[in-house]
Amino acid sequence: MDVQPVVVGIDGSSTSRDALVWAVHEARLRGAPLHVIHACPHPTYDPVFAGGFCLPPIVLEEEETDVALDCAGDLVRETAPEVPVETWACRGTATSVLLDQAQDGAGLVVVGSRGLGAAGALFLGSVSARVAARSTVPVVVVPPGTEHTTAGPVVVGVDGTPHSTAAVRAGAREAAVRGAPLELVAAHLVPADLLVSPLTPPVDLRSAYVERAERVVGEAARTARALGPHLEVRTHVVEGLPTDAIAQVAGSTASLVVLGSRGHGLLTGPVLGSVSQSVLHHATGPVMVVHAQD
Repeated sequence: MDVQPVVVGIDGSSTSRDALVWAVHEARLRGAPLHVIHACPHPTYDPVFAGGFCLPPIVLEEEETDVALDCAGDLVRETAPEVPVETWACRGTATSVLLDQAQDGAGLVVVGSRGLGAAGALFLGSVSARVAARSTVPVVVVPPGTEHTTAGPVVVGVDGTPHSTAAVRAGAREAAVRGAPLELVAAHLVPADLLVSPLTPPVDLRSAYVERAERVVGEAARTARALGPHLEVRTHVVEGLPTDAIAQVAGSTASLVVLGSRGHGLLTGPVLGSVSQSVLHHATGPVMVVHAQD
């Protein structure tokens, strides 16, 4: 059976170069080919110039794209010559191009967290969030300066939703291939009862939230252990916001953080909605986003 390729989007920025280097090492880890993609926006019309329209310099754009792809291919071959690599340019927006690649059989899509493209168009940043939210396959968002490592644990935020279960399954696979521990994190935030105290919730209410978080993370641990009986699985129940809880457990040592794409949780609310976007925004290491159908 053919191994699904790792797809990485580049735009000539240093941020996309960091994503490319990370993707090279990830492809080698998975024994997968690497597809390097550069998105070329369609010509646009500008009513201010040229009597109603103005086409960008296509020849120059193509030359810049060729240089970017050639440099990317050289970097891949220098870093991991055993990784099969293909490079090509695709017409369309970065979001649409990468989503098309995901639908065409990619196993993983890798993007940088932000960056201004060499052709002068915004490639990443908002693009990374859109691709992560809509991709049918897992997406890894790589912050600037990230180095690929398998030494740290894989950290998964859980909340009991189907998207969370998908994240647990993906996290278990990633931990197994890395030979790393799997850290499962459930956050709970107890609302204060202003009729009792403006600051401290009743003890029984706090206990109920803790017990529910423990049930959720316990079920997630059983799911992970069923997928990998030899996995080292650790569970964490943290009082506070999910973003803070994940950051606390991940620290600076996690090799990967895995999140479900979205969903209203049993514990504290949206997982990718606001929480995942906050994690992506503040992450200092790679973050994988998965969907329930994964």
